[in-house]
Amino acid sequence: MEPNQKKNYILLMIGFVGAVLVIMYVFSLRTQLQEVRANQSNYEEKIDYLSSIQNTDALKVNREFLKSFFTYQTIAERYENIKPFMTNQGYKATHPSGTDLPNSEQSVKSSMVGLKPFEYQDSKTEAEFFNEFKLTTEFNGVANTETVIVKTSLIYVKEQGWKVDDIEFVGQLTGR
Repeated sequence: MEPNQKKNYILLMIGFVGAVLVIMYVFSLRTQLQEVRANQSNYEEKIDYLSSIQNTDALKVNREFLKSFFTYQTIAERYENIKPFMTNQGYKATHPSGTDLPNSEQSVKSSMVGLKPFEYQDSKTEAEFFNEFKLTTEFNGVANTETVIVKTSLIYVKEQGWKVDDIEFVGQLTGR
């Protein structure tokens, strides 16, 4: 073999080996890209699933809290039943004028029907609801029914789930 042919043969072999390495590298990148896309899709599904769980959990806690807060036979029962749904700050916000619980001998009963919650979610860990419902309150044997709007603010507490952090009486609807 002539030195020129030998040189061409070596260059051809180097080119062939280089081409094989480039092809192997491209296939490796394609495989990695497919794995990343599969993982991305899997993570997106998990995020959607967890987001929907949190959202429905916030709505569920909101409903259960309102049911416990506005449906009671005695004031002591009311405050005992709402504790599991609330943060400490939220629980204090339910006390009249932020003071201690009223220790009343008077008969007060309450019930709510027709809850319509409207959600506004600030973030993945904060949600607010405007709740419309009919509230019947019986005080010393005299009943009164009105449509009220109450705003509830919930936060997500790590390892505890959604908790009511604030409650605010917005108003009542008239002419219904």
